[in-house]
Amino acid sequence: MSFNRFLEKTIQKSQHCNRNWDLSQQISDEDMETLKTSVTECSSKQNRVFYKVVWTQDRDTIEKVHAMTDGFVYNYKENLSTTNSQVLANTLFAFVRDTDNDKTRTKQEWDGHNRKQQDEDRSLGIAAGYLTLTANLLGYDTGCCQCMMGNVGEVLGQEEDVLLLMGVGKRDPNRSRLEHHNDPDFRFPSFKKNIAFEQVA
Repeated sequence: MSFNRFLEKTIQKSQHCNRNWDLSQQISDEDMETLKTSVTECSSKQNRVFYKVVWTQDRDTIEKVHAMTDGFVYNYKENLSTTNSQVLANTLFAFVRDTDNDKTRTKQEWDGHNRKQQDEDRSLGIAAGYLTLTANLLGYDTGCCQCMMGNVGEVLGQEEDVLLLMGVGKRDPNRSRLEHHNDPDFRFPSFKKNIAFEQVA
């Protein structure tokens, strides 16, 4: 297989959220350094800082965070929901708002900047994309989560808001990626997308 085909297959795989994990596996120290590089050296507006990343492999902490993700509503009529088990991965990454690290603007300028949210969102999206692709190139699976009920930052020892959670690890090869890690009877839905890609003059 050519490198281009390998890269295309990895990109296609990386778009899918994984929901259950082989917790007997670990992410190596060398791979952790590469994952760190992916979120700290990726591009952002004028190379400014909008977030920091904290991570943990402590199962007790991960379970506490997982308990605060009961926001996946699968039956709106009866208001039934479940937790987002992508955060139960071997390693949990959290993207945290970081305004203290922005040396190019004062706090007053930051608070009054009407494009702050846009810049932060795009910076975060790029970083999460880098982490997703890098992890998949290294042979791991990933899953993002924004459903946070309560102060997840407090569990992670953070004062500012947690913007995004991301599980990275080894999937359970004996289960569908859609199967909830803690509830084998529940399968998350999966959707396909068709993004237009057109050449213009």
